[in-house]
Amino acid sequence: MIHKNFTNLNKEHKYTIGEKVKERALDVLVGIYRANKATNKVVALERVLDDVQYIRLSLRLLRDLKVLNEKKYVELLVLCDDVRVQFEKWSAYENRMRKLRQKS
Repeated sequence: MIHKNFTNLNKEHKYTIGEKVKERALDVLVGIYRANKATNKVVALERVLDDVQYIRLSLRLLRDLKVLNEKKYVELLVLCDDVRVQFEKWSAYENRMRKLRQKS
C-alpha cells in the first residue's frame, strides 16, 4: 500500500522521504520474517515497531507539508496502526511465554 501511494509524489519528496518510507516498509516485511525465525522474537519485534513508528512520523511530516492529503494520510495511518497493534500483541505474547518458560 505504501509503494502504491508513493509513486505519485512530486520529485522533491519522492526521492527523499518517499524512498526512505518505502525502504522502511520493506524493512517491516523483512522484520516479520526475522521475528518468525528468531529465538528472541521480542528484540526482532521491537525493531519492526521502530520501523512502523518511523513510517508513522514520516506520514505525519508529509501531511504537514501538504504532500499527502488528509484522506490518504488517515488511510495509511490506520494501516500502520493495525500493524503496530498486531506487533505489540505478538510481543506481549512472546514476553508472557518467555516468563512461563523461565518459571518451569
